[in-house]
Amino acid sequence: MERQRQIAENRQRALEKLKQRGLAQDIVDTPAGATRVKVPEKKVVKPHSLTKAQQDKIEANRLKALELRKKHEQKAAARPSEPPKPATVRDATKAVPRNRIPSIKKSDYIEYDLAEMKDTYGGFLDTDQEPENATEKSLQDWLIENENKIVHEPAPPVDREAAPKCFECGSIELDQQLWTIFKCRVCRRCKDQKPEKYSLLTKTECKEDYLLTDPELADHDLLHRLEKTNPYSGTYSKMQLYLRYQVEEFAFKKWNGPEELDNEWAKREEQRIKRRDKKFETKLKQMRKRTRAEEYTRKLREQKYGKSHVHQWSMPIDGGKSGLVRRRCTDCGLETEEYII
Repeated sequence: MERQRQIAENRQRALEKLKQRGLAQDIVDTPAGATRVKVPEKKVVKPHSLTKAQQDKIEANRLKALELRKKHEQKAAARPSEPPKPATVRDATKAVPRNRIPSIKKSDYIEYDLAEMKDTYGGFLDTDQEPENATEKSLQDWLIENENKIVHEPAPPVDREAAPKCFECGSIELDQQLWTIFKCRVCRRCKDQKPEKYSLLTKTECKEDYLLTDPELADHDLLHRLEKTNPYSGTYSKMQLYLRYQVEEFAFKKWNGPEELDNEWAKREEQRIKRRDKKFETKLKQMRKRTRAEEYTRKLREQKYGKSHVHQWSMPIDGGKSGLVRRRCTDCGLETEEYII
């Protein structure tokens, strides 16, 4: 009862304060003793009635719009039908939404996109990107493509007398690879018939057989060369091929003839064999010294302690590692290392 009386007094004081502020007309006491706020009723606004002139103007605009629509439909029916446009072609007649976000070009702010690069495991990155629709070719597809591949041969010369001819047979059908790279005028038939003259040599063969140096082989003015991908691995250095008769001409000129070249090669081969034998003899002497020293030590030990020597081991000494101990024979001085598990 006391609590209800306090609640009623508090409500009465609150109502008096609201009446003082001029808000008492919005508050109504309910029979249950609660208060509620009156919600003002919405006033219904009646639409204004249009005048006769306004109605006539609206009707005239509607008739004019219908007439324009009829004209556009007649023009569209008279126009010839166009083929359907593919999905990839943009139709300018369709309205584009204004809130569309423009596409962003990565190339404007990204120089190298590491997510799309291919690692060749050669110490560099391949920046040549493959097209999106590129597919791997099978061996059969590759063979068919090579069979149908068109080989563009140079046009025949206009003046046959002034055209370059083969050294051997005088034919004008030269091997384009030898002619373009090595400036050698020889046809394919003569090239196949004389491999001892027109075959290709590797850089290692030129250095070992003809005793040429790296600076000489690297000079383009002295020797022409053909570079190809290394057949052993794509990450190795490119294979350098030289024409045999050009290498022989330069080597004979350098060593004053084939006889001097053979003498120099035999001389270097003899020096190589001597170095190999000398190295073998040095290692053999070192082995004999170690064997002789061990034999001499064994004989002294037998003279002093006898052949049936029994070692008298000392107390184990810490070897510096965990579990490693050393022992020493007090008579002969032999040391051993043991791991204690």
